[in-house]
Amino acid sequence: METKERIKKTLEDLLKIEDVQACFVTGRQIGTVTPESKAKLKNLALWKLIMDTTHKFFPITEDFYMYGLSRLYFELKDYEIIMTFIGHGIALITIIPVLANRGLIEVEIENTSRVIKEILKLHK
Repeated sequence: METKERIKKTLEDLLKIEDVQACFVTGRQIGTVTPESKAKLKNLALWKLIMDTTHKFFPITEDFYMYGLSRLYFELKDYEIIMTFIGHGIALITIIPVLANRGLIEVEIENTSRVIKEILKLHK
């Protein structure tokens, strides 16, 4: 199975979690990979904004990555966006409701990022 297809399947599993509204992987080497299933996010303008601007974070975060940056969290109205850095210039973006059970979701995000790291053959 092709690398991007394997990542899509992994993202599908993450998207099955009730509070995960949307997710994707993005990076210079792989472009943007989204799951086949439709995102549950109702605010399509927010989805488009996140998809169109995520790459702008990389020039800033690359310097911090060398010092162990692993995640960034930010809230936009009713949603929390979690950027999990799984390699140099590669991030898993997960969108959840602000009031979601982040503890449970964090575990699933970590598991997903490990699988994607293995698919991409990235090592610390």
